[in-house]
Amino acid sequence: MASSKCYAYYIEEGSISGIVESWGECEMIVKGQKARYKGFKSQHEAQTWLNLGAIYDAKLKVTKNKSTGLSLTLKKGLYFDAGTGRGIGTEVRVVNEKGENQLEKVVPSEKINPYGNYTTEGKTNNFGELLGCYIALKIALNEEHHTIFGDSKLVLEYWSKGRYNKNNLKDSETIELIERVAKLRAEFEVKGGEVLYISGDDNPADLGFHK
Repeated sequence: MASSKCYAYYIEEGSISGIVESWGECEMIVKGQKARYKGFKSQHEAQTWLNLGAIYDAKLKVTKNKSTGLSLTLKKGLYFDAGTGRGIGTEVRVVNEKGENQLEKVVPSEKINPYGNYTTEGKTNNFGELLGCYIALKIALNEEHHTIFGDSKLVLEYWSKGRYNKNNLKDSETIELIERVAKLRAEFEVKGGEVLYISGDDNPADLGFHK
């Protein structure tokens, strides 16, 4: 079982923690509780996260690729992700290669939730990914970062380039954000920046909601 997918949880009341083998088990335990939970590639990584205090931004010293098991050295830059697994809306996270949260550089602290993420209510996960890209671009242009990584091919290959299906996409707020992101990306790339794909298994911004 050392290499199988598992889930770690920490319930704040009573400081109860544990590791289970399926999302269904984890969901039953944390439902209705003030809890933190996260999916991992192995029980060793899950236990390490619990030992670090079950903090979402706590990163393991060694990052490994899920498919190969080989150690991965992350390139310096900004990484973004979005997820809906907590049931409180779509959460957005932007970190650097060390897993350090970067949101407060452009997002007011009062808009960052107790888990260190920005929450959008009533929006899709794709919108959250696009918003993460927007925030990462804003930070990158302000601080002269040269590389941004995300794991949404829709956002990276289409929306962030201003490409979308006008017949299928009707949400005006999403369309407006697409246009703003495309403008920022063009400015970023003119200055030599790159927006690249990274597997969700390797993304340090991953929210751990994958089932």
